[in-house]
Amino acid sequence: IEIKDESPEPDHLAVYPISNDVPRYYWVIDLVKQDMVLDMHYRYVARWRFKFERHYNAFKKTLEENSVERTPYESLGVNVQPQDLNLDQQISAIRTKNQNLLKLKKELKQIEDIFPVNIRNTSDEAYQNFISLKEQLQDELKFQDHYLQVLNLLKKERDSRNSTEQFLSAIPDFQKFFDSKDQFPNNVVMAVRELLNKRLQQVVPYYEQKLKAKNDAKRIESAIPQLEKLYPAAGLTMNDDFKRLGAFVYAYNKIVDNVWKVKKDLQAIRNRVKKQKKMPSNSFFSDIVTQLSKMLYTLPRTNVPAFQPYRNYTCVKKLDKEIKRTQDIINTMLSKYRRADALVPEINVLKERNNLSSILKLLKKNKDLDFLLPMYSKLDQESLNKQAQAIRNALQSENWALADEALKNLYNDRNFINYAKIKPQKIKLAKEMENALIQAIAQRSKERAKQFMQENLNTLENVEALYENPAFQPVYQPSFFVPGTNAKAQMQSLNTALNAIKTLSFPKAAIEHLYKQLIANPDNQGVLKARAIVVHGKHYRGDDVTVKNRVAECDPQIPKLLTKPRSYRRIFALPVTLNPNGINNYLFKINLKIPSPAQYPVFDVYIRLPQDLAKQANAKQWYERITFNGKVLKNEGRYTITAPGPDNNYECQIGPLQIVKTSNNILEIRFKKAGLHVYQVSVMAQKPIIKKH
Repeated sequence: IEIKDESPEPDHLAVYPISNDVPRYYWVIDLVKQDMVLDMHYRYVARWRFKFERHYNAFKKTLEENSVERTPYESLGVNVQPQDLNLDQQISAIRTKNQNLLKLKKELKQIEDIFPVNIRNTSDEAYQNFISLKEQLQDELKFQDHYLQVLNLLKKERDSRNSTEQFLSAIPDFQKFFDSKDQFPNNVVMAVRELLNKRLQQVVPYYEQKLKAKNDAKRIESAIPQLEKLYPAAGLTMNDDFKRLGAFVYAYNKIVDNVWKVKKDLQAIRNRVKKQKKMPSNSFFSDIVTQLSKMLYTLPRTNVPAFQPYRNYTCVKKLDKEIKRTQDIINTMLSKYRRADALVPEINVLKERNNLSSILKLLKKNKDLDFLLPMYSKLDQESLNKQAQAIRNALQSENWALADEALKNLYNDRNFINYAKIKPQKIKLAKEMENALIQAIAQRSKERAKQFMQENLNTLENVEALYENPAFQPVYQPSFFVPGTNAKAQMQSLNTALNAIKTLSFPKAAIEHLYKQLIANPDNQGVLKARAIVVHGKHYRGDDVTVKNRVAECDPQIPKLLTKPRSYRRIFALPVTLNPNGINNYLFKINLKIPSPAQYPVFDVYIRLPQDLAKQANAKQWYERITFNGKVLKNEGRYTITAPGPDNNYECQIGPLQIVKTSNNILEIRFKKAGLHVYQVSVMAQKPIIKKH
């Protein structure tokens, strides 16, 4: 296979990329036209080194040529004033240089991406040159970004010299600058603050002129709120004129908002009355009258101190007229709704007596109350409403059986004056009530399941029984379904949702909650919490890897993976018996799955034990039995099991252990200890260290 020459100068240099995976390469000359002496010099060099060393001087030159002189920036406000700067020229120049440096940064990144692992953090001269160049580049880019931010801000201020409105549009840029002023030198901050302070003197005259020309009662759109934040951020003090203007704008807008809210509330009342299609209760209009009376009483006025300096402005007079117009509307509505409030109880008494003639006479006598007429439909409608209300009442009291029976009666009811006309509405209402019943059952069932879940997050005993609790079933199974609806599918969906709480939400929440407590304080019922986590894990049907890992951590029967050499991992040593006041058997397992180029890798395992567990190890063997892949290990022959103690930081060394790369390698350690404890053990494996004697 011919390797392509990548040399940029092929007339006197050849460059071929090669790989360590190929044992041998050949350099072949196709044709030699005459005898000659072959004078050839060759060198094997890493690709990154070839690329970097070849262009190093060019890189330095690029950085040098595109670095920005810092004196104007560092002298801004001292020896250099903002007006002395050619902003357009400097911004353009810096942007050009910045783009060149970003290209250089990209080139360095491409070289860094092919660094071999063993070159990093070494004293290699080329590597150190690379790091130094990269740091200088990053520093220069950071400086240019800050300088550009300042120059752009100064340019916006300069470009807005003849337009206060344009200047105000730059307020967010000034706010951004002063919010991060700690990133800039004090002289730059002072220069920008001084420039800003001069421009802020234009704000009050500008807005007062605009307010004089304002000819409506709409909100005042201004930058006043932004300026009220900018003043303290910039370390400036608001003068009295600005405070007075700000107070007026705030008060004016607040009143405008209140008036529009009243108008919106009035329309909501109209809509509420318009939507009332059934006969109103005695208190229906009482609530509305109370609401309107409160609105009239709380209707805002402009006779507040903040308005005094601007009393003669057109916008204030317009606002007064708008308030008066709204007041008249409320009074008109109050008059009509008070009459309706007095009339409805009388009609309802006649309705109870079934005196339809008198009801019609009253309605015709008060026909100017046109909003009342749609509320009184035929008696068939009353029957539907009454049955629907009975279902609603049953749902509200969670009497599911009563609601179920009432729904069935509603659907089968034919006792109407004009059944053919009312039937479509009755069927529609039955479907709505059925949906309300299903939704209420679903909501209450989910609430009960979630409440049960929350109440049992801390349960540590008889955890298995929790999953048999009826809280994970619907609170009621309907006996009747309206034909043509999806109620059965909704109930099936509810069962699915409850099962999800049972097999996903509950075990996951309990595992995360108990695990957090276990980690925070293992001595506080830690063993029971670990066992509860394992039980919850049996019922968990999710795919959250973190949750499954936490279950595995708490299950002493599951070996804990050790995949990185020379890296400690914390695991739990837990009892497999449950004798609170006596001796318990403890167990932890380790699965050595450490990648290694060796065909038959050998490792020593180091186990760092708690002092309480290992303090007597010099006098008495701390473990009961240690096995590796089922074979009992003893401190004899080729195996070494060191005793943990203060001199080795309570660390037990076990080895050498030869692992099989294609299968599990289980190191199992059992020991006995009084009481129930969660011991936190740190384990690590590394290649055996050959000690010189």
